[in-house]
Amino acid sequence: MNKGNEAYEIVRVFSKMGIHRTGTQGDHNTLCWLGSELAVDGADVSFQKFPYHHFDAELSVWSAGKSIEAEALYYSFTGQRNLSNLATGVVDAHGGEDVISREIGCMVAARKEDGFDGLVLATRCPTGDLCAINRDHKMDLEFPVVLVAQDNLNKIKTSSAEIFFTASVQKRMARNVIARFSGPTGAQRVIVTTPISGWFRCAGERGCGLAIAIFVSRQLSKSFAVDLLLTSGHELGMCGGYHLAQNYNAKPKCVLHLGSCIANFDAKTTAICSTNSVTAGHIASALKRLGIKLVNLSDPTNKENWVGESMCWVSNNWPILSIAGLSPHFHARSDLPEVVTNPGLLGTAIEVIMDSILALANQGKT
Repeated sequence: MNKGNEAYEIVRVFSKMGIHRTGTQGDHNTLCWLGSELAVDGADVSFQKFPYHHFDAELSVWSAGKSIEAEALYYSFTGQRNLSNLATGVVDAHGGEDVISREIGCMVAARKEDGFDGLVLATRCPTGDLCAINRDHKMDLEFPVVLVAQDNLNKIKTSSAEIFFTASVQKRMARNVIARFSGPTGAQRVIVTTPISGWFRCAGERGCGLAIAIFVSRQLSKSFAVDLLLTSGHELGMCGGYHLAQNYNAKPKCVLHLGSCIANFDAKTTAICSTNSVTAGHIASALKRLGIKLVNLSDPTNKENWVGESMCWVSNNWPILSIAGLSPHFHARSDLPEVVTNPGLLGTAIEVIMDSILALANQGKT
């Protein structure tokens, strides 16, 4: 089996594990599977526990006698309510997370003042599907917010709706995966990191980055010691990523962060780097094969210049290469292997990213 086909199989199996939300059975199954698979690859595998706030919700939405697909906005409300005096709104679910959070906060504040008892929010995205929204547990709005697709919001506006919303938050523990490839004796260390949690089956959002990270770590370990760090809690304020970065006790040569939707069809991908201009030139040349332009930062210590979980690592001021993007199926149920990627695209991405991280890891060598 060639690397593209093998990578696609990893994406397929990952997606098949189920819903990948932190603390769910799908998350647990994924951790067990990865522990076994990476041990077979020769890695020393351990699991790092971290605390998080587990959100449980029961939601029922009916309009014109029919059940409507909906999701409770995480941490928006705890308690139990039957909602009937509903406000409505629209948010760009593929916008920046800070922008989305501010828009929702402003809408909720206004609707509370107007006397509504809940907000039904259409999550606008390219496919028209319901899209989930990342949330930190500190974003408690004390107001029920229900997410629906745009078409379903139109139905609710036309026929009204009856909504039952109950939710609770509990402190629990989740786990990150730490897989250490020893590499040659005395070899310098490189970090390869990617998140493994998300809202639905996450084939393109998480599975592709995971498959690429595994392949790159295997190949990179021929020349370097590699720490493959796989984080849960991404959709909950990146709590697993921050915990891992803050408790990491080695000094690596560099960090490779692989974020969302790499090797996805129709993805808009960003590559950000902190290194010298010569090395950045080599990386930029490699990334052209994927049509990705590289930004080499003049101020890499500013967290706001980075994307995704690369933000967790910038305070160390180590050389970092971060690649992440958005595809039409991002955060939606439609994010399935056969829809978002194929073996050829994955194989090319592995080659390109391998060339890129080798350039970063070998910087300064003559």
